[in-house]
Amino acid sequence: MCNKFLKMLLTMFFVSLLIACSGIKNTYDYDSSIDFTQLKAYQWDMQPSAEFSKANQLKAKRIVRAIEGNMKRKGIVKTDSADIKISYSVNYEKKLKSGGLSAGVGMSVGRSNRGSISLSSGNQLRQTTIGSLMIDMVSTKNNRLIWRSITTKPVTDRPATPEESQKRISQLVYGVFENFPPK
Repeated sequence: MCNKFLKMLLTMFFVSLLIACSGIKNTYDYDSSIDFTQLKAYQWDMQPSAEFSKANQLKAKRIVRAIEGNMKRKGIVKTDSADIKISYSVNYEKKLKSGGLSAGVGMSVGRSNRGSISLSSGNQLRQTTIGSLMIDMVSTKNNRLIWRSITTKPVTDRPATPEESQKRISQLVYGVFENFPPK
C-alpha cells in the first residue's frame, strides 16, 4: 500500500515538473476590422530588426527564411507592391527564476509499518535568459499595425549545429504562424 502511494506521489511530482518546464509561450493580437483573407502579398521592413541582424547575421537569415516559408505556406507572396510589411525583432532578457519545488522522501519503518513522506518548497534562485521573437505586420495602405505575435522561450547555452539552429528557429516560427491568419 505504501509503495503504491509513494509511486503515485512521485509520478504526480514529475508530471507537474514537466508541465512547469514546457517553456515556449506564444501570444498574438490583431486588428479585428481587417479581412485577413484579402492579404495576398508582403514585403520586408528590416529597419526594426537591423540591430539584431547586424550582430547575428546567420540567425537573422534563418529567421527570415522561416518567416518567408510560413508566409508561402499561408499563400502570401513576397513582392515590391504589397498589402503588408513584415518586420521582426529579437530581444534577450535575463531573469531570476526560483528553483521551485524540491522534494524529499523519507521512510521509516517501525513496529507499526508506518512511513513518512515530506515535500518542501525551495528558495533556490538562478539566472536564466529569456529570448523573445516579435513579428509585426503593418498595413501598407495606412501604416497601421494589424497583427503582432510575441513568442518567448528560455534560451539554452547548449551549442547547436547550423542544422539544429535552423530546425529550432523553424519550429518556433511555425508555432507563431499557427495563429495566422486569425479566424
